[in-house]
Amino acid sequence: MIFLPALLSAAGFSAGSRPVIKVSIDNSPRFLVKNFLIYDGGLYLAAGEVFKGLGLKPSFSPDLNTFYLNLPGGKLEAELKSGRALLSSREMKFRGGFWKESELFLAEDFLTEVYARAKGCAVAIEKPGSIKNYQSALRLPEKFKKDPVRVIVLDPGHGGQSLGANTPGGWREKDLTLRLALKLKTRLDAVPGIKVQLTRDEDVEIGLDQRAEFANRQNADLFLSIHTNACGRKSASGFETYFLSLNATDEESRRLAIWENLELSGDRQDHSRELDKKNLSELDLILGDMAQSEHLAESEVFAKIIQNNLAQIMKNPNRGVKQAPFKVLMAANMPAALVELGFLTNARDQRNITSEEHQDRIVLILAQSILEFRELKAKKLGMAVKK
Repeated sequence: MIFLPALLSAAGFSAGSRPVIKVSIDNSPRFLVKNFLIYDGGLYLAAGEVFKGLGLKPSFSPDLNTFYLNLPGGKLEAELKSGRALLSSREMKFRGGFWKESELFLAEDFLTEVYARAKGCAVAIEKPGSIKNYQSALRLPEKFKKDPVRVIVLDPGHGGQSLGANTPGGWREKDLTLRLALKLKTRLDAVPGIKVQLTRDEDVEIGLDQRAEFANRQNADLFLSIHTNACGRKSASGFETYFLSLNATDEESRRLAIWENLELSGDRQDHSRELDKKNLSELDLILGDMAQSEHLAESEVFAKIIQNNLAQIMKNPNRGVKQAPFKVLMAANMPAALVELGFLTNARDQRNITSEEHQDRIVLILAQSILEFRELKAKKLGMAVKK
């Protein structure tokens, strides 16, 4: 993530009236963080106050992009721009940090994702009501579809002969995505003013074009495609949320999109030759009048809300918001995102994804994300939403 200091904002809080953040480590007394910033839908805490509360003294690299902390398990090395942390060859990810007016600000998940795992402790971050829904700091573009969010289409990935990611133990992506989508529909059906449709509600195979066409026929206002991941490297782990782009964020995202666009099953690396032979034009991904193009800015906001919220409960690494040419998103005439909830080929991810208790937490967070986007858009339209 690249931080541009000129774009940073404190989301409207004045110096004299700002609320405080309360941090608790296990059962130790809470410490307060009074200085923080909200940027790009994320909460960033003043590192000086955090380190003081933790009783730590960091050292820094000459370019100030990396800091080091001496912990009982060894020296922790954390890079601000990449959001990469290392402790005794163990790699962890967080949203990074930045310097503003000679003060360092760290993403809140440094505490929950890095420090907590490095120390083997529980970290709780208590936010006052005025900033609990700080994702509202994300702003919709000036030009956007002037319709409130009433109709939502949920798309359980794969189905029928398209198994998606699967494991020798019998776990199949097509089954897990359907289970999650059905649970999510049940939760959202209880919300007044919302109509929820599924691209499939049973184990049937549906083409990618048909999924977007279904959403368009429903005059949907929001589209969410639900997936799990797979990789030949069993160490690959984490969750990520995508919105559309013809140019993928990185090579891994490009290959994932091609794999999903081919509607393959199994391990992406099992199909490496097929992936290398294919390119975007062969997959017919450039559809002329791209219906999705006018919704990209809204799709990006929706994807960031999902990723930010999932980061609060997921036990696997935060792989961030990315872009890739997913065919299922391209023809959708509404804001659209695709979420990958973890790797079935990773033991820890698999335990989380297949745990009914954790599935319920994921469903709760996805529902919350949809409702936050709905409320954000309603405010932009000057409307009240039914609760």
